[in-house]
Amino acid sequence: MRPRAAGPAAGAALCASRCLRPGKGRAGVPRRGAAASAGARAAALGPAGAGPAPGGPPHRRLAARARSARGGVRRAGERPVGSRRPARQAAMRHARAAVDRVLHRPPPARRRQAGVADSAAEAAASGGTEALAQRVKGNAALVTGQLANGLRYVLLPNRTPPQRFEAHLEVHAGSVDEREHEQGVAHLVEHVTFLGSKRRESLLGTGARANAYTDFHHTVFHVHAPLTNCITGTPMLPQVLEALAEIAFEPQFLPMRIEKERKAVLAEAQMMNTIEYRIDCQLLTYLHAENNLGCRFPIGKTEQVKSWGHDAVQAFWRTWYFPANVTLYIVGDLDRTNDEVVALISAAFGKFPAGRLADHGPAAAAALPGADDSGNGSGANGNGAGALAVAPPVGVVGGELCGGWASRVTINGDAGSVLGEGVLAVAADGAKLRHPVRPPVVHRHGCGPLAPGELGTPPVSIFRHPLLQHFMLTVFCKLPVVSLARMSDLKYSFMVRVILSAFQFRINQRYVRADPPFIGIDLDISDSGREGCSVSMLTITAQPLHWRDTVRAAVEEMRRLQRFGLTPSELERYSLAIMRDSAQLAEQANSIPSINSLDFVMESLALGHTVMSHSEAHEAMEAVAGTITLEEVNAVAASLLTFASDVGREQEVLDLAAQPDQAGKWARPGPTRATSVVACIPAYVSAAGDAVSVGGAVGPLDARAGLGASGHLDADAINLEELEARGAAVEALAEMEAPEGAVRFDLSPDEILDALASPELDIQPLPDVELPAHLVDPAVIAGAVAARAPRFVPLEGELQQLLADPAGLADEARCRPPTNPDTGITQRRLSNGIRINYRHTDNEPKAGLLRIVAAGGRASEPREPGPGGVGAVAVGTRTLSEGGAVGEWSREQVEAFCIANLIQSVMDSNDEFLVLDVHFAATNGGLQCAFEMLHQVLAAPRWEAAAFERSKLAFVNNVQSVGKSLERASCARIMEAILGDDMRFRDPSPETLEALTLEGVRGVLQEQLHPTNLELNVAGDFDAAELEDLVLRYLGTVHADTPPPSRAALMGPAVVFEQPPPERRHITWHLRDSDERAAAYIAGPAPCRWGPFGSREPLAPLPGPPSPPPAPATNPAAAAAATAARRAHPLYATVSLQLLAEVINSRLFTTVRDSLGLTYDVSFEVTTYDRLRTGWFSVLVTSYPDKIHEALAASLAVLRDVGVSPITPRELMRAKRTLLTRHESDLKDNNYWLGLLTHLQSPDVPHKRVECLRDLRAMYETATIDDLYNAFAHFDFSDAGVFTCVGTSGRAPPPPPDRARLDAVVAALDGGAGGGGAAAPVQRGAPASMAPKDWAAAFSKAFGGAAAQASQAAAGAQQQPAAGGADPMAMLTAMLAAAQGAKLAAALGKGEGQQQGQQGQQGQQGQQGQQGQQGSAPPGER
Repeated sequence: MRPRAAGPAAGAALCASRCLRPGKGRAGVPRRGAAASAGARAAALGPAGAGPAPGGPPHRRLAARARSARGGVRRAGERPVGSRRPARQAAMRHARAAVDRVLHRPPPARRRQAGVADSAAEAAASGGTEALAQRVKGNAALVTGQLANGLRYVLLPNRTPPQRFEAHLEVHAGSVDEREHEQGVAHLVEHVTFLGSKRRESLLGTGARANAYTDFHHTVFHVHAPLTNCITGTPMLPQVLEALAEIAFEPQFLPMRIEKERKAVLAEAQMMNTIEYRIDCQLLTYLHAENNLGCRFPIGKTEQVKSWGHDAVQAFWRTWYFPANVTLYIVGDLDRTNDEVVALISAAFGKFPAGRLADHGPAAAAALPGADDSGNGSGANGNGAGALAVAPPVGVVGGELCGGWASRVTINGDAGSVLGEGVLAVAADGAKLRHPVRPPVVHRHGCGPLAPGELGTPPVSIFRHPLLQHFMLTVFCKLPVVSLARMSDLKYSFMVRVILSAFQFRINQRYVRADPPFIGIDLDISDSGREGCSVSMLTITAQPLHWRDTVRAAVEEMRRLQRFGLTPSELERYSLAIMRDSAQLAEQANSIPSINSLDFVMESLALGHTVMSHSEAHEAMEAVAGTITLEEVNAVAASLLTFASDVGREQEVLDLAAQPDQAGKWARPGPTRATSVVACIPAYVSAAGDAVSVGGAVGPLDARAGLGASGHLDADAINLEELEARGAAVEALAEMEAPEGAVRFDLSPDEILDALASPELDIQPLPDVELPAHLVDPAVIAGAVAARAPRFVPLEGELQQLLADPAGLADEARCRPPTNPDTGITQRRLSNGIRINYRHTDNEPKAGLLRIVAAGGRASEPREPGPGGVGAVAVGTRTLSEGGAVGEWSREQVEAFCIANLIQSVMDSNDEFLVLDVHFAATNGGLQCAFEMLHQVLAAPRWEAAAFERSKLAFVNNVQSVGKSLERASCARIMEAILGDDMRFRDPSPETLEALTLEGVRGVLQEQLHPTNLELNVAGDFDAAELEDLVLRYLGTVHADTPPPSRAALMGPAVVFEQPPPERRHITWHLRDSDERAAAYIAGPAPCRWGPFGSREPLAPLPGPPSPPPAPATNPAAAAAATAARRAHPLYATVSLQLLAEVINSRLFTTVRDSLGLTYDVSFEVTTYDRLRTGWFSVLVTSYPDKIHEALAASLAVLRDVGVSPITPRELMRAKRTLLTRHESDLKDNNYWLGLLTHLQSPDVPHKRVECLRDLRAMYETATIDDLYNAFAHFDFSDAGVFTCVGTSGRAPPPPPDRARLDAVVAALDGGAGGGGAAAPVQRGAPASMAPKDWAAAFSKAFGGAAAQASQAAAGAQQQPAAGGADPMAMLTAMLAAAQGAKLAAALGKGEGQQQGQQGQQGQQGQQGQQGQQGSAPPGER
């Protein structure tokens, strides 16, 4: 609950993590489809931009335009090259396995012809223009074809995940095809066709997931399915194909369905109204000001969505949903031949007739014979509404806008669509065709000679808004897409990737200098199938006060690279890194998930790139790498970077490039120029020029921010009027007055342009950085081995005693015990005390992860300020990361070494441990390089004063930013109420930071990094013998001159929970702001994850290895014995807590969000520890100020209700299935394996043993409802046991909460008042004379209309009286249950069958609606 970045996510009971984070149901499910992994694409071209804040600046959302990494020549699964700042490393590790690029074969119009050389790589390797002109070899496994009616299909076998496949139906029509009066109709048609399909409904419960999304250029319906229907046992592929066929070609446009989905679409439009969405819209509006991409956003215009009748909606479907405009993709582990798959496709889709012009009526058909090549239709712009243009067949036209095609089309008045709005491509015989240019727009490119009257320098467009806090400037340059089909294309893309990596490396180095003026500087060059162009983008993010210095830094580095190019060592190391990455990917070809492969096949086919197999792609990369020269790379840099390096000098640069002496100094496409410049700036700043707090995200569903229309809400649960009112309030924010103490941030376009074009910059060449061959001299390590004589020792026993026992050291079986047969885990212990756990996995072929863990962490800090006082571990860890220098090597040299050897690392501290994670390549000496770095970090770290000061400054900035975040500030307040002045579990304050010294934090960290306090965990695809040899040489020689730290010192002061008075236990505070928002926390003590429930005493070692839990038994004596054995297992507490948390989360989400509509996000979390004998729970619920107290009360009521409304077998089974499925899925992730391995040998976690991993599944499967209630009994959810904090923001505080009205309800019912719940299960009830109508009236009086409607659902129900006094929270729970449509008796656990039926119905709605939120969240996104 710390208001800072959390530790590693826990997917199962054994992960080394302080938090149990069960899934949040359907909340926050990210959008599926082409944009789902766009973040990985955007990052694929090199290191992320530097900056102190994790997550990056807002401009990265624009990268979610689903651009493939053209500049990076990426393949499926390919990773970025370059080291990143530690704050970004965690996200990078998760993105590593994502698909960043597939090199594709051309579209059907230009399919591979006979005679294409398969030896292109070999030819290119020999050099010469002719060799580079040869076509690359396409992937023979990729099958493309076309049915007689024009429908195209793409098949690709893919074995990951096994026994499953992806089927995506792409309709080549999106928002860009809408006419002026149709904005949003493509999205509405998607909703109606998808959710109106009965055959799609038949997929529910079969193990398949179905969804859909709409984007600028297409609409996609997709299904992820098993090979076999889990209900019927029949093959799923025919069923899936029939469902997709019905969705696209046999929809029922029922009026009721249209109205229902109209409401859902309108609600989505309101919920997307975030400041992030507004920024995206502004960027795209100016980027594509000359065409419809700048004004046809997929979500559409709400006033138009409200107005369309049945005919208008169906007309769009009739126009664009025809076979020739559709492509079917099937990728996966199929159990039949390609011919059999094609036969199934033909059976499902071949029956639909090809679209024809005559389908649009006699008038349209009559237009065909007399079609005019130069224009179509009538009207001022040459295009009548719905006019049809006659075009040559696609095979004749080709895929590019050029030559004769340009003369045969009409450009509409605003230079938008190629054929005009809503215009089709039609063959000479009247057959409708897929448009040859997708999306059908014309771009103004930033290359070539200036057109007559064209301004060389675009104006600066400014978007100013009160909710913005940072200055963000983006310089765009649009270029034509060049299909990657030949070896020369591959070579060019290779060079672009080198350039981008070099630029970001230089920016990183500039950032680590003292007092950096910028937050982030990022350069991206990539293709976009979504937009039909290549986009170069320089994004600059800064505090408003430093905007000019940041622009100067960015322009200086752009000019330096453009003028002087790369150094020889930069070209060498980045080329080496790219090739090592390519080799590793060739090994990982079979581990790329089908969904990722399919997404990039779709994207790159749209771009005309050639699909290559990973092995063939690597061979081609090797061939072109040998032909690249420094002069060629620098010529490409000179050309591509001028769009930002020479703003204001466009014509001058063109004239320079035309000089005869410039031959060879420029590459295609010649000097580039900016096509748009957009500044997004805050409306107000403080008097000192700093950002001011004017609220957080505007919209209620931040996870939905983005420009693609996706996600299907349940219209029946939508309060559209309320959402529209909220949207109107958001719109009014743009005109808000200045916050108190703030001044208007006035920047003119000329000021920004002058900063970009400043001639007063002294640019000098960059000195070359020596690339170390080794971080540790082999001779030095050999001498250390001879001197230290490192060896393995027995796992158990005191180290000094073991070293003094020659017989024990000679016992090979004790020193090198065999691999555990149940888990595959091997354990070792070094003679210097370092413990090792490793496991071989195939999750990432020829690569892996290793983790060094040191016990201590922030909990070991003193509670008082001082040179090495509170905050020392946090600041010391960041100081090492910021410095980055080790031994004799500078940070620049260490980063260069890591880049060249594909090493990516992050060092961090949490409450209990220091953690250093390293990703390594297991080929070409990569594992040894990783151990060389580990050795230097442990044995010879350099503590630099500048890095120490930067670290403190970063924490100061972070503390200052807490007050600008409603959630973080509320969290900080409630943690202060719980822990008092104990700052170890919060970020250090400026006062404590000031007391720290470099020597003080150095001493604290060196104590924790003592060899006897270290544990190494390794998971990946490596050679075990090599690993053990490297462990002995590089870790076994690490030595400390100081004695080992005591276990008590590493444990730190005891954690004491405060017992404050009520006014400090229940906090309400307000943030004056323009944005009306609210967040509430409920928190309190929680049981420990290890040891018996209720005990907080130190744990003693287990007497022996634990036994697997017995199977459930029916015999009472056997059942009792099985329960006792299960509860004696070390995993019992953790498993019970996780299952209970899963059940509570499900109830919270279903009740507080779905049924009552009081929140858009609510979650229950249990924070537990491995070493510390403490823990706490928390509930976070976000809402609006007028609802937050009811949301808080409802959440608290749900917690207490667990003790009253029994957990059902169905709930337990669902929780088990969720956690086990997550566990099985996460086992495919090496990072998850590290969590399982961590602490297996820690003396402070004596109950975590290898046998726990063996028994994890069995412990989940044998858990009972009684186990969950055993865990529940150790929570205190009463008023005296919980802490609450309600934070609100707005112009004025809301009315104070009136807790008395709950008691008034009770008084009205039975004359008594009760407060709070109890820790153990309690009974609730009302007098026997109390009828349901009285409940409804009482709650109506207390809570108003919303509760009245909810409680009316209980009318007529038979209330069973129960013993005990009435509790207001418990009675509120009854109202909540009524709001779900269940009888009160069912809410009291008297009607389990009825409750299960309701839950099943809600689950079905979730699959229909919220599965419509683009599929389930992947493991790393839950």
